[in-house]
Amino acid sequence: MSEQAVQIRTGGKILQSPCGPIIHGLEDVLIKNTSISDIDGDKGILWYRGYRIEDLAQHSTYEEVSYLILYGKLPTKKDFEDYVSRLRKNRDLRPETIEVIRNLAKAHPMFALEAAVAAEGAYDEDNHKLAEALRLGRYKAEEKELAYKIAEKLVAKMPTIVAYHYRLSRNLDIVKPREDLSHSANFLYMMFGKEPDPLAVRGIDLYLMLHADHEVPASTFTAHVVASTLSDLYSAVAAAVAALKGPLHGGANEMAVRSYLEIGDPSKARDVVEAATKPGGPKLMGVGHRVYKAYDPRAKIFREFSKNYVAKFGDPKNLYAIASAIEHEVLNHPYFQQRRLYPNVDFWSGIAFYYMGVPYEYFTPIFAVSRVVGWVAHILEYWENNRIFRPRACYVGPHDLQYVPIEQR
Repeated sequence: MSEQAVQIRTGGKILQSPCGPIIHGLEDVLIKNTSISDIDGDKGILWYRGYRIEDLAQHSTYEEVSYLILYGKLPTKKDFEDYVSRLRKNRDLRPETIEVIRNLAKAHPMFALEAAVAAEGAYDEDNHKLAEALRLGRYKAEEKELAYKIAEKLVAKMPTIVAYHYRLSRNLDIVKPREDLSHSANFLYMMFGKEPDPLAVRGIDLYLMLHADHEVPASTFTAHVVASTLSDLYSAVAAAVAALKGPLHGGANEMAVRSYLEIGDPSKARDVVEAATKPGGPKLMGVGHRVYKAYDPRAKIFREFSKNYVAKFGDPKNLYAIASAIEHEVLNHPYFQQRRLYPNVDFWSGIAFYYMGVPYEYFTPIFAVSRVVGWVAHILEYWENNRIFRPRACYVGPHDLQYVPIEQR
């Protein structure tokens, strides 16, 4: 390693290393080839398996999108019917997992989600069979089929975990899943115990489609790291949930809605935006993105849905009005224009959730309900050419210190 100190500017911070360049936060570091999703951050384009998110949002459903992400192609009618049937049959949880959720009913739902995913894995014989095969170095056709079977189970069960926790946290009886309802309709039915409004179902379905994958953010990278050790799928997903729980990753839509409620009046938008441009000023939640340097395409889609939702059900807290006023100020302010900071999907998505009656703490779990298919698809893709992750750190401490016995210190 070079003895010459190297200064690296990444993310606005200068790092010094005597070993060479340090890419702070692994920003833009490539870890693999993928055919799952792609992002053009400069133009504001998102593709799943080559399909633009706008086309999928207009014409598809979460079930079809999840099949596309998992299997790499749009399903035939029979493929789709068989896939949906398998998802619906795998929705319910084991009694042991339900007890785990019950015991964590008063904890934040993300803790319960982590634990429940791990519990399902602990009791899934398919998971143990695959884990043993991986331990022995086998990952052929039979093991791959088993891996996809487990992946489908995870997609099917995530909404149930979240809904059961919602019910148990409020001392309500759990509502068992129904096989005659779609993925999104069944989720709302299990949460609230009644037939959901079609527009609310559409909103949940849109949200699930828009968040199904996004290349390799922190939670997806976490899933890669765990899976690269040949740990099991459930453990990798539980770890991804833990990463998503962090406020720098999931949860921005919750913070955006909270800020709208605090602002309270659209007339305050200009002052709020102006304050955000000052050193030490408040951060505008849902504005700016690590990858997008243009308007987030998902935000455009959900902005339109939010507009339609409040047109039908009203905007009693002025959430949509406040968001619209803030967006207008942001898009026309030189500070944000020069820095290419635009609203992202989190800027809009929490508004409809709030009016649907979904509590703040369940916004991020619903994110996980969507993203689980991206997590498992990336794991299965990575296992095709697996190598354990083993980065290095530049040691800057002393060497060969003299040990002093405790009596002499």
